[in-house]
Parts: sequence; structure tokens; C-alpha cells
Amino acid sequence: MRHLLFTLVLAALVALALPLAAGAIGLDVEAKIAGGLALGSTTNPDESGSPRAGFAGAVGVDLFLLKAGPVDLGVSAGAEYDYLTFYGTLNNFFGFPGLTQTSQSNYSYLYIPIDVVGRIPLTKSLDLTLRAGGFIGHFLGGSTTLTYNMAGPFPSSATLNSSNTLVGEYGLHFTGEADIALSRALALSPGLQFNMGLTNIQAVNPNGLPGAYPYSDTFWSITATIGIKYTAF
Repeated sequence: MRHLLFTLVLAALVALALPLAAGAIGLDVEAKIAGGLALGSTTNPDESGSPRAGFAGAVGVDLFLLKAGPVDLGVSAGAEYDYLTFYGTLNNFFGFPGLTQTSQSNYSYLYIPIDVVGRIPLTKSLDLTLRAGGFIGHFLGGSTTLTYNMAGPFPSSATLNSSNTLVGEYGLHFTGEADIALSRALALSPGLQFNMGLTNIQAVNPNGLPGAYPYSDTFWSITATIGIKYTAF
């Protein structure tokens, strides 16, 4: 079902692109890379973590449809690959007091961000581009390495896939970029990006115990971006 939803959203974006472009006042195309911090949030009082590295590569299109004073307003969409790493500690693992599990995990996602975008001219050679909206995501795969504070017949690693990690994800997406003109049509665009996941990524009880997992684990990341932007018109 989630695969179908992901495909339907992509098809809808393509179907809307041509009629919207016909009335557009501007079109920017950008390719960028990003690096920064990945972290998660949890409702489990026995679970904690600390920031680790997050990386991304993305392409996107900003379609400007109207003016509000000096500001160009429109819609933005794209495709983004994110590689997120996490460090976590789970106390009282398997319900045993004093037993601690430590995990080093990586997750790969394909995100489709869909935003409202505004372009604000600051000088002749500098614009500010702001985006706010959301994303839908598709989990591609990952792995985790596990260690414990005492000996026992515990797993030391695990492959992350659809059997233990929710494939579909959605969340909030925000970016801010300074567009520094290199020529009439090209700009260098450093910026910041914030992705805030709203989906509980646990597909099953991660402790291997029967029953539904009673807590919620979500992801977020904040990254510095650098992009090359082409202004088509």
C-alpha cells in the first residue's frame, strides 16, 4: 500500500507540472549535497542517544507562479537521497534490569519534498530562497551493530529492512538558501535544511518480544547544504 502511495504522489506531481509551468513567472533547477547531524526522538524512557552524521544529495525544481511585492512565490518539489547514522542506548534490554544494549545504525531513504517556496531579492547578486512544507519518504535499507554490557546469547548485528523498519515515512521539510550569482543564469547556493520525521519507524517490537511496540521512535536531521542553481527564466 505504501509503495502505491509513493508512486501515486510522483504521478500527481508530473501531472501537475505542465499546466503549472504554462503560467509560471520563473523556474529554478538545483542540484545540491548536504552534511550535518542526524538524531532521533523516542517516547521510551529507557532509551537515549546522541547525534551522528547525516548526509544527503538532492535535485529540485522551484516553480514561481506569482509576485507579492518584491517576493516571488511558488511551489517546489524534488528528490533527495539521505544517509542517516544513529547511536542509541537501551537500558533494561529484554526487560532485565541492568542489561544495556548499545546500537550503531545506518538508514538510507529516498525523500520527495513538496514545499511552498519564496524568493526574496536582497541585492543585484544575492537572493534569499525559503521553503517550507513536507516530505514523503521510502526506506531503502540499512544495518545496525549491537553491543551489550554483559555476556550472553545476544545478536551482534542486524539487517534493517521492511520486516523491522517501516518502509513509508512522512514529515516536515524546511530549507533556507542564499543564492550568490555566478552569472546571469547560475548561482552558488549555500544553506541549511531541516527534516523532521513524524512517523514511528518501528515496524515490530525491536526487542524481539511478542506484542506491539508501545513506544514511538522518529528521526530528524539538520544539515548544511551547498548547491548549484540554474535559473531557466
